[in-house]
Amino acid sequence: MKPSFEFILRQFRSYPGLYVLGAGTSAGTAPLGRAFWTASSLDFLRNLGGFSVSIPVHSELTRRIIDGSSNLSLSEMFPGRAFRFEDEKSFYLEILERLPDNFARTYLKHLLAKANFSRQQSDSYRIFHCFRPSLIANYNHDGLATRLAAAGHRVVEMHGSVERGYGSPEMAKFLGQVREYHLTDVEDGLVMGVPESYLDLKLARNLQIIGAFSPAFIAIIGYSFARYKDGHDDQVSLDYFKMRFQGFPGNIYIVDPAPECLQETLADAIRSRNVFPIRAYWNVLAHVFMGMVHEPISRKSLSYLHQRILDRYGGGISLPLARGE
Repeated sequence: MKPSFEFILRQFRSYPGLYVLGAGTSAGTAPLGRAFWTASSLDFLRNLGGFSVSIPVHSELTRRIIDGSSNLSLSEMFPGRAFRFEDEKSFYLEILERLPDNFARTYLKHLLAKANFSRQQSDSYRIFHCFRPSLIANYNHDGLATRLAAAGHRVVEMHGSVERGYGSPEMAKFLGQVREYHLTDVEDGLVMGVPESYLDLKLARNLQIIGAFSPAFIAIIGYSFARYKDGHDDQVSLDYFKMRFQGFPGNIYIVDPAPECLQETLADAIRSRNVFPIRAYWNVLAHVFMGMVHEPISRKSLSYLHQRILDRYGGGISLPLARGE
């Protein structure tokens, strides 16, 4: 039988666990999904003053950004603008082939760092203060886990974290000035939007830290091992996870709005009947967890409270709400 939200909260508060965090953990606070991966392209198209005649050789990240933006409609590219011919789209896609590597990467880093720079609060991470000291394997770049959830826990930045200064207004101005220049990419140590490498020594050391820890349970939150097309960008991590936790006796929770695919993959790979799909939005679930911790006497179930917030605000909301919302 699938554990209830109440049971999961009690376990998180009572025992040390391994938390594996993906982009869905930051839903509502940091950007994610299609809107994030097309953001560099849209800014480039909407604000471009000129562009090079020649097409540069792109990094793998920029190539993926361009390819992922090819299905943007003209109305998405330029909201509110009228177009006479749909084939005008091909002209803008030709311009997009000139997207500079440095701008594309730095723009994404700016978006990721904005919440951290502004010191935005988030129940998605503050709830970890209520949990038993544990190990957090953070696959996000936004730095929120280290700033908001680290108290009492060990946070391992699996793919590196963006410096919070990238989220500043000054960086936004800088991006506006260099949008049209093909500056050399700066090595930042981030594994962002590209496959992991089996030769990455830093990643290997981080995975060894995970392997040396003996959790009572595992919670994989908003993370799919970077599912991309028919595979996973984070295949190195996935292979290690399958090997290290083969026959793991504790519960493994896959917390995600659509957890079934990963649940089936892991359950088969590690031969466990204790891999549970928890269909939930972590930003909403963490918020109702916070409410239960501070006001434990409630006539409403956590499942009911989770669904009530979803019905009212949707899954992309940042909690707690700002004043006046």
